[in-house]
Amino acid sequence: MKNSISLIHGYTAHPEDNWFPWLKKELQKENEDLFLLEMPNSQNPNPVEWNRHCDETIPQTDGITIIGHSLGCIEALRFVERHDIKNVNLVLVSGFDEKTYTLPQLLEFTNKPVDYTNVLKKINQSVVITAFDDDIIPYTYSQTLARHLNCKMILMPEGKHFIDRDGVLELPVVYDELLSFINKAD
Repeated sequence: MKNSISLIHGYTAHPEDNWFPWLKKELQKENEDLFLLEMPNSQNPNPVEWNRHCDETIPQTDGITIIGHSLGCIEALRFVERHDIKNVNLVLVSGFDEKTYTLPQLLEFTNKPVDYTNVLKKINQSVVITAFDDDIIPYTYSQTLARHLNCKMILMPEGKHFIDRDGVLELPVVYDELLSFINKAD
C-alpha cells in the first residue's frame, strides 16, 4: 500500500453503501487500499463516539488522505483539527461545516466552528464535490465549505446526495480527484 486512504461515511450510512465499495475496488486496481470506516451508531451519531472511532482507526501520520461523505466531511475536518499531522489530502463529498437546518439532529457536530487557522496549515490538497440538485445538503453548504478550505469545488449538474437511494453506485469524479492527488504526491 502506497498511501493511507480512509473514507468516513455519513449519517445513516455504512461502508457497503453508496459508491464506497466501487471506489475501494477501483483503487485496488491502482494498487491502493481504501479503508472504509464503520462509524458507530450511524442512525443516531454522537460526535464524541465518532471522534474516538476515527482516532482509533485513522493513522495519525503525515500525508494521509481522508474522504468524507456528508456528515463524514465535518468529522474529517475535526480529525485534522485534533491531530498534529501535516500534508493531509481531503476529498469532501456533499459536505458541510456549519449548522444545517435540513438535518437538525446533527447540530451537535457543528455547535463549535472548525478552527480553520489550525486546519488549513495541515492541508496539502483538498477538493469539495457536490451536486446542484442535492436534496439533503443543499450545494450552498458545500460552497461555503470550499470557501473555508480555499479549495476547488466541483459542482455536478446532478447526482443529488450521491447515495444509492438515487442510484449512485459509482462516483468517477471522486476517483479522478484521488488519482490526481496520488499522482501529484509521487
